[in-house]
Amino acid sequence: MDDFLRVFPRVFAIRVDLHFPQMVSVDAPDMPTCFPRADAKAITRFFASLESQLLAEHRRKGKQGTPAPFGYIWVKEQDASDFPHYHLILLFNKDDYAFLGSYATSDANNMVGRIRKAWCSALQLSPSAYQALVHFPANQYWLTRVDATLDNENYYAFLLRIAYFFKLHSKLLSTRGFSCSQAIGNVKKVELQPLGQRARILHTRLLRLFMQEA
Repeated sequence: MDDFLRVFPRVFAIRVDLHFPQMVSVDAPDMPTCFPRADAKAITRFFASLESQLLAEHRRKGKQGTPAPFGYIWVKEQDASDFPHYHLILLFNKDDYAFLGSYATSDANNMVGRIRKAWCSALQLSPSAYQALVHFPANQYWLTRVDATLDNENYYAFLLRIAYFFKLHSKLLSTRGFSCSQAIGNVKKVELQPLGQRARILHTRLLRLFMQEA
């Protein structure tokens, strides 16, 4: 996150949950209801599809070059269901993308529509029929470079929300259960403000969280 803010002074952060579909009917377990491409590479295909859509939108607007890269953090969990699900944070340059847009239609040309299409493309399913597999929790974040201190309420709340990703309950410890985008290279960066006095408080809360999960 700090690396992203060093490159972009304003960041739009989106919380997203990605689910796999129920592939058989509860009443008729021998009757498949769909045939998704539900393998471990689904999350990789999701990011590739989203990147492709952003590039197409960039060119449609007549802009040169390539769009600003987006960042991400994801964790994979599994409870009693047959398939895991993903919790994500997506990071965008706010000067390019600042809003999710309407949830009303599956083919909307906004960030909601692109994310839905990307996940359904990864699973090879129809967005109009399976858009509910993508869930957008409340409270997205608009962060600035000035916010990047634990003394800032908004940034502090954002970091606590990310920290919750790393609770041990329902994590798939035997598989790759976490990833994040790589640092953005070859771009001019600026130094951020040093962490404020709440660093100790955040550390204490994280320790309590992990102790409860142990």
